[in-house]
Amino acid sequence: MSTIVDVAKLAHVSRVTVTRVLNEPEKVKPETRLRVEKAIATLNYVPNLSARSLVSKSSGVIGMLVPDNVSGFFGSVMSTVHKQVNARGKMLMVLECADRDEEENALRKLNEINCDGFLLYVRHVDAEKIKSYTGSKPVVLLDASNVSDIPSVSFEHYQAAFAATSKLIEQGHHKIAIVAGPDDRPSAIKRFNGCVEAMCQAGLPWDQGYSMSGPYDQIFGESATFALLEKKSDISALVYSSERACSGGLRALRRLGRRVPEDISVISFDSFGLTEYLSPHIDSVIYPVSAMAEYGVKEVISRVFNKDYQMCSQEFTHYFVEGESINPLP
Repeated sequence: MSTIVDVAKLAHVSRVTVTRVLNEPEKVKPETRLRVEKAIATLNYVPNLSARSLVSKSSGVIGMLVPDNVSGFFGSVMSTVHKQVNARGKMLMVLECADRDEEENALRKLNEINCDGFLLYVRHVDAEKIKSYTGSKPVVLLDASNVSDIPSVSFEHYQAAFAATSKLIEQGHHKIAIVAGPDDRPSAIKRFNGCVEAMCQAGLPWDQGYSMSGPYDQIFGESATFALLEKKSDISALVYSSERACSGGLRALRRLGRRVPEDISVISFDSFGLTEYLSPHIDSVIYPVSAMAEYGVKEVISRVFNKDYQMCSQEFTHYFVEGESINPLP
């Protein structure tokens, strides 16, 4: 296995210069940097993160936490973040977490490898616990708001759901059902409340029997659609809190012989462009999670390279993508 000494000899530079190329490439003359990078590639040299961290007080790693990624939902998010991190000469370490214990354990691991900064999508640990592991390092929380003094990137879930439901109401729909997300997640609760409030403000009576809450997946979307239409045969429109639940719901509608939009109208949240490829093309309200992650990691990296940089929280707004799934009622 090649060492930093081997790289230095092949590139005809000192070990200090090799370390600088790895940690602060912008401070090395271009011709020297290229020579070192060629030597690294020739020797297939892989830096020892622990040793590198001890010498330079920088691991060159940005740590990222995401929820359990069984659905693949965060694939596009991690790809976006990786491109930003790689472009600045850093490495991305991604850990997945399903509950509080796993989140805390992952934070401990990222702290042990001395990450330069953190982009965290956490659902369980609180701000004080996060700061106990990240210290003074730059941190941005993804899809979070009102989290003490930790910069965050948030989304207007309530307003987006209110607008989506209002879109159906404006087209004459009064019997609207909601396939909501998990009732223990703040974002899902905000989406549900936004839907209900839109109906209440329009003077429409709300009946809890027109909603079901559960996972953001196809299986629940399908089963919830079956159950809702069995209970409430007068439903004229459905709001889905996720694109995957929507795809499952469309399968249920096909099996029931209910055509979209001729027999029933549909609108859905979408975070990674799935609704465009469903049949028909589903009208959607966009949750721009990849853009949110890109903003967050740029803030982290800006602070890593400039200790005087002031990181800022940012709230992202929704927008609609028109489809072919809403039919106006007389």
